[in-house]
Amino acid sequence: MKSKIAIVLIAFTSGIAGAFTYQKLSGINTITEVIREVPANFQQANYESRERYEEASPAIPVDFRLAAEKSVSSVVYIKNIQRSRRSMSFMEYFNGGRSSSNSGVAIGSGSGVIYSKDGYIITNHHVIEGADAIEVQHEKRTYQARLVGSDPSTDIAVLKIEANDLPAIDLAPSKDVRVGDWVLAVGNPFNLTSTVTAGIVSAIGSDSKAIRENFPIKLYIQTDAAINPGNSGGALVNTDGELIGINTSIISRTGSYAGYGFAVPSDVVEKIVEDLKKYKVVQKAYTGAEVIEIDEKVAKEEKLSNLEGVLIQSIRRSGAADKAGLASGDVIKKIGSKSISSKASFEEVINSMSPGDEIRIQYERSNRLYEADLTLENILGNTDILSSDNSLKEDDIYFSGYLGAEFRALTESERESLRLNYGVKVSKIDMESGFFRKLDDIEEGDIIVAVNGKYANNPAALAKYIEQYYGKIYFQIVDKSGRQRTETYRFSR
Repeated sequence: MKSKIAIVLIAFTSGIAGAFTYQKLSGINTITEVIREVPANFQQANYESRERYEEASPAIPVDFRLAAEKSVSSVVYIKNIQRSRRSMSFMEYFNGGRSSSNSGVAIGSGSGVIYSKDGYIITNHHVIEGADAIEVQHEKRTYQARLVGSDPSTDIAVLKIEANDLPAIDLAPSKDVRVGDWVLAVGNPFNLTSTVTAGIVSAIGSDSKAIRENFPIKLYIQTDAAINPGNSGGALVNTDGELIGINTSIISRTGSYAGYGFAVPSDVVEKIVEDLKKYKVVQKAYTGAEVIEIDEKVAKEEKLSNLEGVLIQSIRRSGAADKAGLASGDVIKKIGSKSISSKASFEEVINSMSPGDEIRIQYERSNRLYEADLTLENILGNTDILSSDNSLKEDDIYFSGYLGAEFRALTESERESLRLNYGVKVSKIDMESGFFRKLDDIEEGDIIVAVNGKYANNPAALAKYIEQYYGKIYFQIVDKSGRQRTETYRFSR
């Protein structure tokens, strides 16, 4: 029995030894691999789809460090210092008119962006509004700032500090910005210094009611990058650290970040800054045409083939568009080489230009395309450079279709030269239609100082009063040369 067991062990050991020797001598390595069979045509299709995916797949996530490093040093902290207008107490008067505490000083804050090496700073109008003094803090230094100019309608202001070799931010054209682009918002929220938040461009321009109520202009870049109180006036930059907008406002129920932030586009900002530096007032350009967005309802009413472009709703008589041959009902398709897809894109082009600039407009009329050269005008209807003494706001001009007349507020220079505290100018009269063409004694250029003893100072209010009035009406008028007279008319129903 023992001999049989010994024989079996010897045989088993000999087999293992032989197999080991054979493997070593033959040099063959046996590897076990499980292979799942795939039809040849599927293998090819899978390879091609993988290749397409690799080509279309996004690159490595954006590295924001370079953009942050480039832009942070160009953003400053701004203090708006306002002294109380309250009456002094007896103790304050006794102490030489100085308050014994700091309770009479209010300090607001915001952000700004270094525009040029020699100390020009961009910020928001609302950041510095009402300031008795403005301080700019940059890299542990504090500067007293001078207000160069401000434009409330776009919420942009320009400051100047006495400094050199400042790290001015690089500008990128906002017309190249697209929805979905990565952006950084740089500012000083909640008195924090140089905070950077990231997001994407959510939208560009809109006419929604929510936007109109919370943002001063229709031109804006909307982003979901966190913007909070104190970010106002700060920079919205692209992934190269270049300025594409000035952060201006947010929509929020709480006053803090809620996913909706807005910035004035850099193309508009640059134009405003240069105008404020040169003229102290923005030289805004006008086409002399009122345009509206084209939606399905408008397209159906006007029998338009598509929704592209903007529809001319009305034309200012003898204005730029009128002189260029445009008419109500025309659809503007292009300005220069830029396609116009919305009212926002139309306004972006016009707001980046100045009175006197010539543009070529492509428009559609009766399903045919035409082109016209148009010279942009200022708010007064000419191409003159306006100063702060003779500039007006858009609300200062009103056209009444019923009266067939355009009324506008007086400029500061007109008030001073004519020594008037009140008055509305009859700037244009439609001689083909409207009520005013029948009033032979009232001419273009006449100033209506009062109607029935009520002083006139608001163009729209004046026009609406006359529209609704019947019976005897007395106009107190001052003509171009300053002569005063009274005209009396009887209006029937």
